[in-house]
Amino acid sequence: MKAIISITCLLFAGSAIAECESNIHLTEIPYAKNSSYFPSKYAKQLDELIETTSNKPGYLLLEFQILKQQVNDDARKYNMWLANRRINRIKKYLTNSHYSAPVISRILTASNEDIRDVSVSWCNAAQSSAAVSLAAAADKQLPVKDISLPSINTEDGASSDTHAGTFSGSR
Repeated sequence: MKAIISITCLLFAGSAIAECESNIHLTEIPYAKNSSYFPSKYAKQLDELIETTSNKPGYLLLEFQILKQQVNDDARKYNMWLANRRINRIKKYLTNSHYSAPVISRILTASNEDIRDVSVSWCNAAQSSAAVSLAAAADKQLPVKDISLPSINTEDGASSDTHAGTFSGSR
């Protein structure tokens, strides 16, 4: 039953993202090659973001893009694992800072550019916020209202699973 509720909530959250017309880009958090730790100077930007968005209706959107053309499956798995770690570092920082707004993350798997930044945006849509809050309430074990959407491929529909491989990666 919990699985059905979770899937239903994710469907609402997915449509909430599609309905958000007022997506405001806030910042990019860059990462060094093969690193999941963001530079400490970006902690100040996250602190400012926390102050400006915590009490507003809406949600925070974290996005990371992965190249659609990978050398091999091991590289793709490693890059998916690393992308998740990068996003989770930001989520952990927000959690430790007692960030109260919902956080949605997604990995786009059809990028044509080699980008190592997590894009941070704010969505003001009140309707979307309600759907995200409902979905976040279904997962009570996370301190931050967090919804991680499955990998998305915007061009050919293929997606990869997340797996921590032993491959020495390319990102």
